[in-house]
Amino acid sequence: MSGQQIMRIYALRRWWVITSVLAGIIVGSVLAFTLPSIYESRSQAIVSVSDRTNVTAGESAAYVGDRIPTILEIAKSADFARVVAETPGVDLSASEVRSALQFALVPETTVIGITANADDPNVARQLADAASETISDSFLISQLGPDSGLEISVLQEAGEGTSAVFPDPVRFIAFGGLAGLTVGLILAPLRHGLDRRVRDVRDIRNTVGAQLLGVRDAAPSRSLRRMVANSGVATSTPVLLARLGVVGSRTGTRALALCGIEGVGNELASDLVETAAASGLNCALVSADPAALQTAHYRELSQVRGIDVVDADGGRGGGILSGRDLVAAMPRPYDSYDLIVYLGTDLVARPDASLYLDRADVAIIVTGEAPERSDLLVTRELIRAHGSAVDGFVVVSRNDRVGSGRSRAYGDRPRRAVKSRERTEPDISRGSRSSSIREAADWRDASEPATAEMEVVAVPRSREVPVRGSVDHITQPNSAGGQK
Repeated sequence: MSGQQIMRIYALRRWWVITSVLAGIIVGSVLAFTLPSIYESRSQAIVSVSDRTNVTAGESAAYVGDRIPTILEIAKSADFARVVAETPGVDLSASEVRSALQFALVPETTVIGITANADDPNVARQLADAASETISDSFLISQLGPDSGLEISVLQEAGEGTSAVFPDPVRFIAFGGLAGLTVGLILAPLRHGLDRRVRDVRDIRNTVGAQLLGVRDAAPSRSLRRMVANSGVATSTPVLLARLGVVGSRTGTRALALCGIEGVGNELASDLVETAAASGLNCALVSADPAALQTAHYRELSQVRGIDVVDADGGRGGGILSGRDLVAAMPRPYDSYDLIVYLGTDLVARPDASLYLDRADVAIIVTGEAPERSDLLVTRELIRAHGSAVDGFVVVSRNDRVGSGRSRAYGDRPRRAVKSRERTEPDISRGSRSSSIREAADWRDASEPATAEMEVVAVPRSREVPVRGSVDHITQPNSAGGQK
């Protein structure tokens, strides 16, 4: 994993890190103001050579330096603590006195610093004074011996400025924030690894190993809008068809396999065949989703000139049509079509629809912006199992599913009705239709002015093609494998 990927994980899971830091600061603040306070008091004693000793100043300093470690060890002993505990005004046991007192030599001097800690400032001060008096008393001299030649006297008594040394609010809050940051940096990648849902389009791209081809979403996220603005992602159906090699280069029948995630893809498939048919292409939409084929939209779509909708399930419930059965179910010869769109809205739920990948030139994954990672992986492996590769993916709205109704795409203008193949409508040649419906599924920004060559033929509401009752106009196989 590269450093860029690690930083991206932390950027996606930043709220885990921020929450952990805030929680650490809150815990540190609570502990700083709820734990019992510890007060500290200091006093000092100085060690020198007795006047009775006839030594030089240099010899005196060396002699005291040699004896001070012994003095410190005596001051830390249990006997010394017992004597301090017996001092009037000290209401602590010998063990408590021993744990509350600390002795240390002040660097480059012969001064012994005495520190007393207690939960009461007065007790800390009394304890520090009692220790300095005891260390300068005859007790310590008797421990060193009468011939030691040392004198110990109180240099500084414990003052009134006794302060609380624990807990330190600043230190507790700082360490709480650092502890929270550490926990957040550990939890963020763990949470990211356990998350089954991808967070943005870059996650989809990394999972399926293919590029983003187009966007069909009326309300894309900010990151998706930014990606569309900074890359050559198709936001209109004609541009997407051009990128897929359907228009602009007539090389026989072009077959597209749309592999949906979680039931999406119906609207995209409809837009592709409608726009291609408006350009004068003969199109077939092969769908293995019987529920979608029962909707009014698909019944209307089957009446548009140049479009054949094929029910690949045929109501049999025993699997999809393939091979000769599929060819027999098509109203026209297979080679007479310019574009065939094979639609499987959910390969995970119905993996048998992946059989169409064997007949497709291009395999495209159609997904919402935040699918399940496991669904992406299963779909990718199904495509690979048929010897194909994922040629790209298209992000659509989650409303692009059965029963959701027609939804506008990102920056879409209102859709225009296409002329049906009812005989009451006049015939339209391929040349004139090519310019009359280029705007049929345009996903560009609504604020963009239409170009002059875009003539939109709108069918008035009163002349819309009526739905002819049932799904009989969708080509279905009969029991003998032929056509109805």
